[in-house]
Amino acid sequence: MDTWEVSGLAGTGSHDVVIEQVFVPEAYTGLFGAGPLPHSTHFQGLLYRYPFIVASALPLGALAIGIAHGAVETVMEVAQGKQPVGSATLLREQALFHVRLAEAVALVRAARAWLYAAVQQSWEAMQTRGEVTVAERADVLLAAAHATRSAAAAVDLVYTAAGAAANARRSPLQRALRDIHAVTQHIATAPAQYESAGRMLVGLPPLQSRILL
Repeated sequence: MDTWEVSGLAGTGSHDVVIEQVFVPEAYTGLFGAGPLPHSTHFQGLLYRYPFIVASALPLGALAIGIAHGAVETVMEVAQGKQPVGSATLLREQALFHVRLAEAVALVRAARAWLYAAVQQSWEAMQTRGEVTVAERADVLLAAAHATRSAAAAVDLVYTAAGAAANARRSPLQRALRDIHAVTQHIATAPAQYESAGRMLVGLPPLQSRILL
């Protein structure tokens, strides 16, 4: 069903799908977020043993970083030939642009470094112990949520730095702005995940304990 009418991430085509009167073998069924199922011979790898919200947050954090990285590259290209109205110099020669660009690059690179480190640590834990600790889960969740917020801040910076031309439908920057703020609204990286991670850091169960633990 054509139900995906959204301002951001429209390209994912995440429409509703309904399948009627089709038999599905039990081995291919499962509860949402339940992890590996004992009656199924499928989906038993280490990846499926990740807590559901944590596993969902990781690709979203990576997606956010990718959107921001693309926006940074776009504004750098724009700056090479754009001469703002009323200015005698190109955008690439202006001090304020240098500052905003550097801030955006720092946000993206720092967020990516933490996210990659958290993923590597948790994956190594899965390989050696078959599970991740509560503290490791909190770290991954925080890294992913932080990545989306940092990426959004970076896109906001370069979108503004590019000037009014960024509003044009042909500009990749306006799409990046819509897409990145759609990512921050996802449940796996929404502000509530900060609370959930904070609860785990002090030994309390996360907010979505049914599907996270």
